[in-house]
Amino acid sequence: MKKVLIASTALVAATIVSAGAASASEKIKLELGGYSKWWVVGQWQSDSFQSKNNVDYNSVDIKGDNEVFFGGSTTLDNGLKVGINIELEAGGNVETKGGDTIDKSAVFVEGGFGKVIVGSEANGTALLHVYAPDAAGNNDSDGILTGGWAIVQPGASAITRFSTSIDTDDNAEKITYVAPSFYGLTVGASYVPNAGGTEDTRGTVNLHSAVAGEIYGVGALYANTFGGVDLKVSTGWVTYDAEAGIAQRAKVNEYSAGTQISYAGFTVGGSYRQVNSNESLDGTVASSGNIWDAGVQYATGPYAVSFIFVKSVAEDAPGTEDKFTAFQVSGKYALGAGVDALATIGHAQFDDSTGAAVNENKGWAAMTGLSLAF
Repeated sequence: MKKVLIASTALVAATIVSAGAASASEKIKLELGGYSKWWVVGQWQSDSFQSKNNVDYNSVDIKGDNEVFFGGSTTLDNGLKVGINIELEAGGNVETKGGDTIDKSAVFVEGGFGKVIVGSEANGTALLHVYAPDAAGNNDSDGILTGGWAIVQPGASAITRFSTSIDTDDNAEKITYVAPSFYGLTVGASYVPNAGGTEDTRGTVNLHSAVAGEIYGVGALYANTFGGVDLKVSTGWVTYDAEAGIAQRAKVNEYSAGTQISYAGFTVGGSYRQVNSNESLDGTVASSGNIWDAGVQYATGPYAVSFIFVKSVAEDAPGTEDKFTAFQVSGKYALGAGVDALATIGHAQFDDSTGAAVNENKGWAAMTGLSLAF
């Protein structure tokens, strides 16, 4: 009993000391942030595609993308910074999040050792990834045209997403470590225990339809300035097992790379993603594919204009490929702090391996919008 009392007294004393030390730091206070983008879109689909599928799409649409950020941090007495970040989907039809109202939710601990992030957040390779530039921020999987939101993707197409970033796990719960930058070099790594099981179904394998389980990945970003020239270079690798059933499994490796070079208002850049799969015996799991983009942008004062080209290829079946290509011109004019007028015009096309009109679509889109950052 005496030993128990002594141990209990020591535990209470330690708790009091710990509580006293913790109370010296400020309690976390959440701050609001986010953005709101709304577009008026004109879109003209292929007549043959609509005829073969017995549909008639409206040529005018409204597209939105809105999120509200809740975040905050505090610095403990020992110097560690502890914080939280929550992202709330706030309406709009640009992105589908599998029914998630809260897009991301994660805590982090940061110090001289780097940063550790635990929760629902993009993986380390995606956080460090560099894309081709777009003046209106209307590219990649978030782009209305380059993301396949304006020109309808045929149901038979094997291409399911349009990102050069390795976003296979989407925002599934994970742990990520980002090392301190060293002479412009930053390294990040992630472990995802379950990207597609019953506990968390938000993760989807992109460029094919299988479901991933455990995911391991590592990425790196080098950013520096040389005589007025800004350089960014990124690379990443992710590996996992994809499966559509116990007897249908395949090993998948994904690779990404990106770069941007900026000088005197001009930015030239591009990015690439490759999905390699040793397909299951019946060929139903984890098709291989790739996507790349390239673009140029010029910005001066409140103005910016850009051109970007995107191409994606994915296996429809062993030995056959479906393709997606898009190009667009975008512009931005800053009306004020956090308020931008946006415009984009471009063309997108889906090509099916069979060549059947029912499985192929193409068309033009022109849009203008307003972006509010807060």
